[in-house]
Amino acid sequence: MSQPALKCVGAELGQSAGLDFPAPASDSAPTAEVEAQKMADLAASFCLFGLRIMLDEAALASAEEAYRTPPEADAPAPANDTAPAFPPLRQRALHIDPTLPVKLTQAIDWLFVLLVAELAALWGAGGGLAYLSISQAFGFLATALCLKAGFWITDAYRFTPGRVGAERAMGGAALGAVIGLAASALLAPDARSAAALAATLPLAALLLAGIHAALALWIRAAPKAGAFAETIVLIGATPTAERLVARATKSGEARIIAIADDRCARSPAQVAGAPVAGNVEALLAWEGLPHVDRIVITVTQKAEARVRAIIERLRVAPNRVDLLLDYQTLSVRGAGVERLGGAGVACVSGRPRNYGRALTKRTQDVIFGSALLALFALPMLIIAAAIKFDSRGPVFYRQQRHGFNNRIITVLKFRSMKHDPGAPLAQVQSGDPRITRVGAWLRRTSLDELPQLFNVLKGEMSLVGPRPHAVGMKTADRELNQIVAEYAQRHCVKPGLTGWAQVNGSRGPVHTAQALRRRVQLDLEYVAKASFWLDVQILLRTAPALLGDAKVTR
Repeated sequence: MSQPALKCVGAELGQSAGLDFPAPASDSAPTAEVEAQKMADLAASFCLFGLRIMLDEAALASAEEAYRTPPEADAPAPANDTAPAFPPLRQRALHIDPTLPVKLTQAIDWLFVLLVAELAALWGAGGGLAYLSISQAFGFLATALCLKAGFWITDAYRFTPGRVGAERAMGGAALGAVIGLAASALLAPDARSAAALAATLPLAALLLAGIHAALALWIRAAPKAGAFAETIVLIGATPTAERLVARATKSGEARIIAIADDRCARSPAQVAGAPVAGNVEALLAWEGLPHVDRIVITVTQKAEARVRAIIERLRVAPNRVDLLLDYQTLSVRGAGVERLGGAGVACVSGRPRNYGRALTKRTQDVIFGSALLALFALPMLIIAAAIKFDSRGPVFYRQQRHGFNNRIITVLKFRSMKHDPGAPLAQVQSGDPRITRVGAWLRRTSLDELPQLFNVLKGEMSLVGPRPHAVGMKTADRELNQIVAEYAQRHCVKPGLTGWAQVNGSRGPVHTAQALRRRVQLDLEYVAKASFWLDVQILLRTAPALLGDAKVTR
């Protein structure tokens, strides 16, 4: 696709994956200008054309036209006899971060280097590294680090799961041993220590080479078993899609389960074994879409208008959307460009998944969540008893809500309303007669949300994130994604017990379109700049924000 085409669809190949909201140039900068710049930065973070969060109702009505599929005139009868349908997909398949083998190999090497230095110190100096002086310990550590230097020099850590070999590792181990022998003569504290290092380093190099060879065998076999494969849906039953499916199937790099095409009447039933299952609207309505890792658009080079229309319609889904590039992969550069099936892809909607951040956040949730559950265990028992004595019905209220990637999760709350299983879903109003006496106090202090700590420990929620909304929830009698087209992007992360919106005054039910737009804007700001320290800040601000505001209906 041409450079103008990429600009047309908004693919910023050089954009950064992170986001730091810039400060205004001066205190006198107009508020509207600052807000516009802030929204532009937010749009860039999500690879979107621009955010329509703050549009007025007239502009919003015209903006929604982009998400309606135009009927195909005089469409011929489908070539296949059965109506196309997407395959059942009830859970997310296993997918390991492809960079994990490199990190695992590096971690093993670091441990091995420390072990070599420790053994050499025990043999040569008669004591471990902790018992030596700084200068003596430095000599052993620096010499052992030469093994790592050999791997760095030979680029032994630059590999992909499908193209890993032991040759570079063996060469790096040998080179590291040679450098280490030379360094031992210069850095060892004494002759005995130099002899210990000279005897230890060659054996350590042989063992490391063997470990790398064993890891290479496992890593090369893992892609064929689908361990590193993402679940992907393609848009466009094109020859490019056929080549991508064939390469991805052979390498095990991706698990392409279906292809969507708005021109199903002219499309084959299958493309390289992948079924053509329906159009884009059918894809968006598919129950298995929350379990898809990403959507890749494979279109013809000249279909620029079609590409733009497809991306506009897909922005209502939280899944990452990529555009397959027609350039040679090595000639396309930028933080937003990746390699998939031998071709370059650029993220054009949604934020790429940060596996390091996800691991850190999960660790944070387990540690802090367990501590909070232990802290509030006794108060939760007292609350449960109070609910039982106050009104008839169960202690917990279970409600289906939207979680990560729009998946349906069952959220726990302390019951704060009268038990009525057949009552229609409706947001809470001021002075709502359904709220019980104990429930009014629980909602005022937000203690009714405490059972969601169990959802956090199960991995369905996080301590910090956008608050999960109920399935079927409406504002002003309209679907939420009809008011804010970017609503689904708030599901790019797990929902939270508390969030950026809640500590900035956007709490409780949203009854107006303006309130919903503000809530979504704050949620997207959190998704864009989420970090460990921001989560800590939100957690520290949560209690004062909730307990200090008695005016908000909750």
